[in-house]
Amino acid sequence: MNEVLQDVRYALRQSSKSPVFTVVAVLTLALGIGANTAVFSVMNAVLLRSLHVRDPQRLYYLKLGSGDHPPHATTTGTDNTSFSEPVFEALRQRHDVFEDLVAYAPLSVQKVAVRYGETPEEAEGDEVSGNFFSGLSAGISRGRAFTPDDEQTHAAVAVISYDYWTRRFARSSSIVGKTLFVKGVPFTIVGIAALGFRGIEEGSSTDFWVPLQTRTELNAWGESPDQYSLYGSPKWWFLLLIGRLRHDVSPAQAQSALQSTFGEAAKIGVGNIDPKEWKPLLDFDLAKGIEGYNQDYRDPVRMLMGLAALVLLIACTNVALLLVARNEARQREFSLKMAIGADKARVFRQLLTESSLLVTAGAALGWGFAIFATRALADWSEIESGLEPDRNVLLFTLGTSVLVAIGFGLAPLWVALKRPISGVLRATSAGLTQARRRALGGRILMSSQLAICLLLLMAAGLLLRTLRNYETQDLGMRTQGLLVFGITPQHARTSQETGAFYHNLVDRVRVLPGVEAATLMNHRLGAGWGSNHDEVLDGVDLQQKFRSKGTVRSNDVGPDYFRVLGVPILQGRDISDADTETSAPVAVVNETFVKRFLPNTNPLGHKLSGDRTIVGVVKDSKYKTAFELPAPTAYYPVFQTIKAGETMHVEIRCFGEALSLLPTVGKAIQEIDPNIPLERPMTQQAQFEESYSDHTMFARLGGFFGGLAALLVATGLYGTLSYRTNRRTSEIGMRMAFGAQRRQVLWMVMRDSLVVCALGLSLGLPLTFLGAELMGSMLYHVSPLDPMSLGLAMSCVALVAVVAAFLPARRAAKVDPMVALRYE
Repeated sequence: MNEVLQDVRYALRQSSKSPVFTVVAVLTLALGIGANTAVFSVMNAVLLRSLHVRDPQRLYYLKLGSGDHPPHATTTGTDNTSFSEPVFEALRQRHDVFEDLVAYAPLSVQKVAVRYGETPEEAEGDEVSGNFFSGLSAGISRGRAFTPDDEQTHAAVAVISYDYWTRRFARSSSIVGKTLFVKGVPFTIVGIAALGFRGIEEGSSTDFWVPLQTRTELNAWGESPDQYSLYGSPKWWFLLLIGRLRHDVSPAQAQSALQSTFGEAAKIGVGNIDPKEWKPLLDFDLAKGIEGYNQDYRDPVRMLMGLAALVLLIACTNVALLLVARNEARQREFSLKMAIGADKARVFRQLLTESSLLVTAGAALGWGFAIFATRALADWSEIESGLEPDRNVLLFTLGTSVLVAIGFGLAPLWVALKRPISGVLRATSAGLTQARRRALGGRILMSSQLAICLLLLMAAGLLLRTLRNYETQDLGMRTQGLLVFGITPQHARTSQETGAFYHNLVDRVRVLPGVEAATLMNHRLGAGWGSNHDEVLDGVDLQQKFRSKGTVRSNDVGPDYFRVLGVPILQGRDISDADTETSAPVAVVNETFVKRFLPNTNPLGHKLSGDRTIVGVVKDSKYKTAFELPAPTAYYPVFQTIKAGETMHVEIRCFGEALSLLPTVGKAIQEIDPNIPLERPMTQQAQFEESYSDHTMFARLGGFFGGLAALLVATGLYGTLSYRTNRRTSEIGMRMAFGAQRRQVLWMVMRDSLVVCALGLSLGLPLTFLGAELMGSMLYHVSPLDPMSLGLAMSCVALVAVVAAFLPARRAAKVDPMVALRYE
């Protein structure tokens, strides 16, 4: 133990003697290890982490094997994950397959209005079956969980999450038994979920749960009760299911055993189903990672993990080269120790201690960097749940550090100990120049760094070009100056009351200072949600005539909708205040609708389902995302289609800065109803940017990795070439004494770097082409072999090599021959 402490103290003294070397090595390792840890945090949360429950290995999300709901059924949510209430009731009876089957559905597409005390706010809420916590084996830290009786009676009780308890209620010990208003309905808080359990919603942390509800204002997904209800709409597929399989049942066995039960239950509400058109197959996805994201993010996250690993490889190679350089300079020290009795194992252990200290310091600093970077990744990706580093991430960091210490710490030690003692003790500095073989090995290492740097810079260029293409998309409207937020009436029980509420709201907002115009829409633009349905045009079913191309998207919108958004009207008119529930039903369609269904004819006057007359044609504009392809779209007047208690989104055209209007708008809404919060207020441009936020994250990370690689390669080349140049001081002085010119010395040193650069580009081009092809699925309107990105990457690599070599070369050219000849 004393010898170990002695080695540590000696290693610390050695580090203090060369502080620049120590700082550079530690920072290099910290950036490499930290970048890998941060990306692994995302990979761990998205792909690897199990739910925070007991025995999560037997929990499976249920999905539709056919990929879609049966014909004539209607779906809210995702087509392949939603089930009807009769299907849930039939499957939950199969105790030979499931230990428990749990159903859940969000109370709103986004967040839901809640109130505790006097201040209204938004929160994530789910309605769930009574066995939600017991079926998942999720813990309760205070109070109680739900019971089957809570589901049967649709009890007005709620369980809140530990995070929500901490964030909203400051962990008040008296919160159990207090009242939380959800959309104006009072719920008694009966429990607090265990620390770490954030629910099972896709990419978000659920704040509270309530039992399945039949109250009209608490319909699942915020859907209007005029259309759907929990028990009265058997063809409505809206429930999400997660099941715990029995110990002796595999997913394949469950799929086979449940096919008949599922098929019979699926017929309820839709009638007989042609097996050629739809097959009743269930799929089971292990409840690991973040549901939904584990499919969407799998390939991009793995690609980023590969890029981060390459950055770590560059960092470790840099440190290895620096250690080799430092140990070469300490050859006399090592040989002298062994000459006076120290064995190689003793010196080996001392140098291993020095390397391990560097790695430990780099890993500790890298962990801090990873925590900061992970928070940034959570903001960029908008994943609310589970990105913080956990035990898996800590073990990954420790494992990475050990591998770094072994793989890149031992290699320089071998170089330091393999020289003969007598030769070193007799040698001068001039005689300690590197042998050709070691010089060649160093060139290969530096060339490999440049090759990897080229790949990373190419990846960064492609991802940044992709992000630029997203940002410069033609949205078909003027988003500058547009403010959008959601509103849910708390006390409107009928469609007439709801219509009156929104009429009053729009009239008030229109006259506010700074407001140019205002309108409504059912589905918020850029939020990823929309309505797709079958449409009838002049008595012809478009789905039957055009098959898959006959689907029409729709949105219910308010008066002056297209004027407010700045969408050009090509023919006819806008939706107006005169389009009410008592006027003739009308519709406005986009130009893609006309080109596909009404080519070479005047579209005005044609009839859609519901006897709606087409009164206008508008230019194509983006609906669900900023990068979607144009699709046939119909717009219906919201006051002709409004449903009881329906959530609407208000779009305001502002004269000045849009967000500066929020306090004024919020005050006006509070005057209408103090229980109503503004739901997700933001600019319309920011909403569209959210639709490609994952691509933004990947592009920023790619750019960061590319820049970091260039920086690491530049410092590595500079340090290595500076060391080599210093070792050749006597040789350079001899050459200059025999008549060599300064420009010749400059070229001699620069030539070595240019050879390394040329070799690196030769090695890197095939690697870059292969990597670019693998990134094809992450690109948008950019070729994997984009010549601009490739040219910029090669130019950056060449620039890095030239700049890193020029400074040592210029210093060598200024050597005084007389001083150099006396150099030892």
